[in-house]
Amino acid sequence: MVAAPELGDSCRDWRQGDVFRDAKSFVFDWAWNPRPVETAHGAVVVSQSCDASLPSRGRIQIAPVVRLEHPDDVREAAAGKRPQYVAVPQIGSGFFADLDGITTVSKTALLSCERVAGVKTDPEIREFAFSIARRFGRFAYPDEVVECLKPLTKALQSKARKEQSPLGQALMGVHSFRVQCEDWAKSPYELTLIVILEPDLVPSDPDDIGTCPDALTNLIGKTSAHQINAYAEYLTGDGRTPTENYFAWQYLAEAWALQCEETSSKQGLTCVIKSVTAELAAVDDFPLSRYLTTESLDLDYLSDSRKPIG
Repeated sequence: MVAAPELGDSCRDWRQGDVFRDAKSFVFDWAWNPRPVETAHGAVVVSQSCDASLPSRGRIQIAPVVRLEHPDDVREAAAGKRPQYVAVPQIGSGFFADLDGITTVSKTALLSCERVAGVKTDPEIREFAFSIARRFGRFAYPDEVVECLKPLTKALQSKARKEQSPLGQALMGVHSFRVQCEDWAKSPYELTLIVILEPDLVPSDPDDIGTCPDALTNLIGKTSAHQINAYAEYLTGDGRTPTENYFAWQYLAEAWALQCEETSSKQGLTCVIKSVTAELAAVDDFPLSRYLTTESLDLDYLSDSRKPIG
């Protein structure tokens, strides 16, 4: 019998995002028999770097590296629209970690494999780590809340590939969406939809905000769908003042919330969803205290939905 290799200090330089050529990944079938997962491009470390580099931790988690062939699949996965896949940019633009195939292996099993960096730059390292955390740290919304928010998620999904449309262009200014509820243990829920914008899109000082333009107030009373399209188109206009941008974004956020409330009513969910209101915020001004008491609305079709705040 061949003796197992000694790990020693061999793993001291191992990091999350490292790719091991010729590494194997497995999945158990219905009879608990391990079946190999294809790893033609090797496997990438998904364990945190502190765990990967410690000789005292004898095991490590790896995921197979896959190559997506279809341009739409590559574009969606690279934009964070498919949380199953995490980009491994140093291997190539079409290569991703498949998080559905994570396997725990002994570190000594990797000693015979060539190790290359899958991520190098600080943005690549942070994005890789955040994408893994996002995959497993998503909040489990109650089913009724998922149904209530479905018009928003569906609209964003359908518009995500149409970046030249008014709504598609508006979405490029959205950093992320978050939902606040004072107590998820008690229903009916009073939900707040928080639309967090990229920096400098709207003024943060109330003294810089003037009177709402008539063109926007005249839309109040229209259907929520009509308002959403109109506000998005308004935002694409040239030469908009900070005041005009502020109110257009504010009303767009409120129209999204209204659409969710309408769905709650139509689906007979008002006994669970009491209300949905909207709030506008900028990423630079969104405090950590609010971040810790709100939940991400995991819209996989928003390219910036995987970016951490701060």
